[in-house]
Amino acid sequence: MMPSFLRTLKTAILVLLVASSMVLSFLLWSDNLQEGSEIGLAQPHSLPIAATPSLGQTIRPYEIDVETGDRHTVIRPGSAAYAFWTGQLLTARPMHPIVSTAMPSSATLRVSFQFGIPLNGAIGKAWLDGLGQELVGWQCRTIVIYAMSGWRTCNMALIGNDAGGQTQIFIEQTTLSVSSLESTAQSEAEAAPYSVWDDFEGESRVPENGHMQRIVYSYTEPEALPLIQSFFLNPQAITKIQENASTTLWTDGSRAVQIDKGADQLEYEDPNAGASGLHSEDYLTAIDFLHAHGGGPENLIGFDLLGMLTVNLNGPTLSFAQFVDGYPILDNAADYNLDIESGHVLEFDRPLWTLSTVVRQTQVSVIGQSQLISSLERLGSRVNVHTFHVELGYVPVRQSMPAGEIELEPAYYVTNNGGDVWVLDAVNGAIIAEGLA
Repeated sequence: MMPSFLRTLKTAILVLLVASSMVLSFLLWSDNLQEGSEIGLAQPHSLPIAATPSLGQTIRPYEIDVETGDRHTVIRPGSAAYAFWTGQLLTARPMHPIVSTAMPSSATLRVSFQFGIPLNGAIGKAWLDGLGQELVGWQCRTIVIYAMSGWRTCNMALIGNDAGGQTQIFIEQTTLSVSSLESTAQSEAEAAPYSVWDDFEGESRVPENGHMQRIVYSYTEPEALPLIQSFFLNPQAITKIQENASTTLWTDGSRAVQIDKGADQLEYEDPNAGASGLHSEDYLTAIDFLHAHGGGPENLIGFDLLGMLTVNLNGPTLSFAQFVDGYPILDNAADYNLDIESGHVLEFDRPLWTLSTVVRQTQVSVIGQSQLISSLERLGSRVNVHTFHVELGYVPVRQSMPAGEIELEPAYYVTNNGGDVWVLDAVNGAIIAEGLA
């Protein structure tokens, strides 16, 4: 017969084993052992559907180019002038549309609203008021308010392409006063003049005696696990693979999410294109996808591959660029990029940081056309400005910054017709980055 003390000891050990098993099971299912496990048997974390960015916020002019006589300026999103001109466009009440294939070349006033995506009857129709059945098979990237010498009211031109890809311009009459708008345009061009030249992309615009803000922001990061789980149908059966010290891959055997903490980037891939999605328009698919997977900031404006302001060799179908103080962040890693096929998102990447509050900002002067040309000539031979296209904006800098802070530096993003890319400091012309696109 087993002595009583041995029976008691055996019972105690059995109780401890059962208790420890229950504790370990609880920790595993509550995700406290998630970092050390290869199979992500974690409780699902629901991610609420985001409300930002809204469809309307992302479909708006990324810049407004104003020309009166021989004076030029650029109106940026968020400014009082931007609100004025978009207000004029949205309340213009255009009448009597006619079809043309060319714009008049001798306008005394020309205000061009530039969009990053083509507008049509389904996307951005609010900007195309006055057109009905004419929109079928037609799309538009630029809307122009213009006037000729001696006119009392302005016309509006919607410059686009028909279903066959041929240029087709709808010209409409408006009740907008020429004298009032010319006076406003002249004042704006005198206050902030720009140099303009034709190039292989269309036109480049560079401020004369311009100023921008150098801005330091604090930033926030999304909670990683709910965001990761939002991409999978069964978040309780995800394999976690630690690829290296900074990169982790999560997969269910088909879809995959990679988190790169070194670059602060998330990349999603689903190579299995399924049936057609809910929307016939990829843009609506993109907005729904963003909302379902963490959303994005309110400062995003949408671009398709043709309209993008930077060169992206991955060739996304759509890209949402961040705009700060009216200027784009000219860095693909700061964009929200989607590759879409038949209404199905095959690839998606986004930054894992969101600008929060301004820590400090300093006004700086930015170089003009002549100084920019001098900076480019330091690269080698004499520069023909018409072979270069220039965009002015910001580049994010995180090196040497305190934790949780990011600096936005004014920069020129320069491309040429040979596919080369340079990023120049807009304050002193120094080269920040260069490479073959």
